[in-house]
Amino acid sequence: MKKKLVLSLMMAVLLLLTACGGGGGETVAEGDDEHGELVPSITILSSLPEANMVNYEMANEVVEELRALGVEIQAEPTDFAVLIDTIYGDESDYDAYTIGWSGRVERLDPDMFIHSINHSNNADAGGNNTEKYRNPAFDVLADAQRQEMDITKRRELVFQAQEILAQDVPRITLYSRANVQVYNTEKFQTVENIPGEGLFNEWTPMIIEPLTNETILKVASNINLDTLNPMGARSVYEWRNLRLIYDKLVRLSPEIEPVPAAASGWDIVDDNTIDVHLREGMAFHDGEPVKVEDVKFSYEAFINNNVEYFMSFLEPIESIEIIDETTVRFNLVTPYAPFITTTLTQIPILPQHIWEQMDDQRNDPNSHPIGSGPFIFENFRPGEELVATTNKDFYEPAKIDGYIFNIFASPEGVLTALELGDIDMVSYDLVPAHIEQVANNEGGKYDHLELTEVKDIGFFYLGMNADRAPFGNKDFRIATAHLVDYDLAVDVHLNGYGGRGGGGLVINDANDFWHNPAVPIYDEYNPERAREILAEAGFTWDSNGRLRMPKQ
Repeated sequence: MKKKLVLSLMMAVLLLLTACGGGGGETVAEGDDEHGELVPSITILSSLPEANMVNYEMANEVVEELRALGVEIQAEPTDFAVLIDTIYGDESDYDAYTIGWSGRVERLDPDMFIHSINHSNNADAGGNNTEKYRNPAFDVLADAQRQEMDITKRRELVFQAQEILAQDVPRITLYSRANVQVYNTEKFQTVENIPGEGLFNEWTPMIIEPLTNETILKVASNINLDTLNPMGARSVYEWRNLRLIYDKLVRLSPEIEPVPAAASGWDIVDDNTIDVHLREGMAFHDGEPVKVEDVKFSYEAFINNNVEYFMSFLEPIESIEIIDETTVRFNLVTPYAPFITTTLTQIPILPQHIWEQMDDQRNDPNSHPIGSGPFIFENFRPGEELVATTNKDFYEPAKIDGYIFNIFASPEGVLTALELGDIDMVSYDLVPAHIEQVANNEGGKYDHLELTEVKDIGFFYLGMNADRAPFGNKDFRIATAHLVDYDLAVDVHLNGYGGRGGGGLVINDANDFWHNPAVPIYDEYNPERAREILAEAGFTWDSNGRLRMPKQ
């Protein structure tokens, strides 16, 4: 009898919950049918805390703010390689994410942050426009700036493009981080901390000088390498190694000037024609000579395989001709102002005799890369280390005998290794707590280390998939930009070692020449203003306080 009474009570409760829309169903109270569709549930793919604590914390801050506005939302910490595969994947199956664009030197030219990551041509799966931002008026400016050979006129076009991005807010820059990195001064000297690159750039391994008989440079990373195939590499972590194994026609100097590398020089025949002269006497690491045919093959292989990561810089090329044994001619569709500084500085020279044998060049693991660069690949153990030895036959051989790229599971492990002298240099920006520990140098345990700091032109941001609601709505993106506490990011999470972000900001003041200081970016933390923006745009709140899309 007692059991029947309990069951009766349970049924009554169940019926009551059902009537009220409980059990996960949508509540439809009287009057709610006047509203638009419910704002879809959102998932922000954030960094793992051990990979990037600031991104992790900022993603959770945004989640709390949007949840307070009546949005169902959650953060999902995601391994970096998985995140890259997701946002570049064919399915484009994501709502939002936190990640960063590193400030590699070739990105001082504005073409990367204007055209490559924002032009609608690059919004298809695999392209760098992973926000799926499309604005025909912006595309016109993005195309025009790259074809303008007068630098003053080009700068004005870049300024105008930044104004549109600030209005449309395709992404929200959360912060930029100062490149604060450290190396062992008792073992090595002569390093370059390049803005946006840090210490383990493409110059330091070639110029660093050992001070002891330990001539192998040991470098720490907190991120694993996903691939050794240059056509599949999409992060700075892989390219930090690949650009030392493979040579390029041109490299940017620490002073950000283009200098001949595998090319001995180049001639601008006219605005649409560039002749590049190949340095003589070079060889790949397997002993085969580097020929002009390899150069032509490499560029055409990247184009024919539609390697989206670089297509923005390759699409100006109409054709490539071999003029003679040392000269390659690039014919361009239209003038392309940054051709020398962005295209010739990024494409690695592949050995044709190896790559033409591959059935699937784009997806081949390339597990033992053969290049012609200053370092020779020896082995790679995923999650542990990559080992490379010095190419003694390189035209400017390094002073060290090689390097080991050590991969750690956490920054704490790196700090301990630095203290013990097991690591000589870091390849990423130290977390603020570790900067303070090294700077304070309690008990002199970090006497052998030197902190170096430069500004970064790169930035970390909240990416929003405009192909999905609610991020396809510009007002929702602008409102979200008002939910980010930019001062919290810099003052608290970075301990002051960085710069403020803002909605639509892509070229920060560290890149003084191309940064437009007059652009009124959304960089104020103001939740009340966010609510007002949503209301003005037609968003409403139902009787349960849940945010609804504007009614169609």
